[in-house]
Amino acid sequence: MPRYTVHVRGEWLAVPCQTGTNTVRWLGKEAVRRYMKNKPDNGGFASVEEVKFCVRRCKGLGLLDHDDTLEDTLEDNEFVEVAIEGDVMSSDFIASKLEGVDLYPLLSIYIYLDGNSLTPEDLVNLGKGLYKIKLTPEAEAKVRQSREVIERIVKEQTGIFFSFPT
Repeated sequence: MPRYTVHVRGEWLAVPCQTGTNTVRWLGKEAVRRYMKNKPDNGGFASVEEVKFCVRRCKGLGLLDHDDTLEDTLEDNEFVEVAIEGDVMSSDFIASKLEGVDLYPLLSIYIYLDGNSLTPEDLVNLGKGLYKIKLTPEAEAKVRQSREVIERIVKEQTGIFFSFPT
């Protein structure tokens, strides 16, 4: 019986497979199911079905197609990464470092900026290229509102004066 070692959110899980005809999607969902089972809050998920993810080989970093069978795609005892959409990757993911390639930018993992919650650690990790940036819908709305104010000022040729404390 083939088995795979799957990395999900900082946890390494052994996932046995009864048959090689199971798909990569099955492996990802089974790994997420096992991850949720071992977390007191189900890892923050209501169900496995709501989790969007991609699966990547740790060796060679190949992105796997969800519809491919495991017997056609992976070798027994292979290590894979399940990257959950919206997660920030942990910097302690050792397998990718063995290849000498930074896995995180390849997975396009994002941090969502809302204008309030960016931490110094997030800023450092952004500088290292560990993840990309996306704005939350609320932050996008604030940017649009600011742009409208600037366009109105330019259109009306209104001067803006700032007073600085002396």
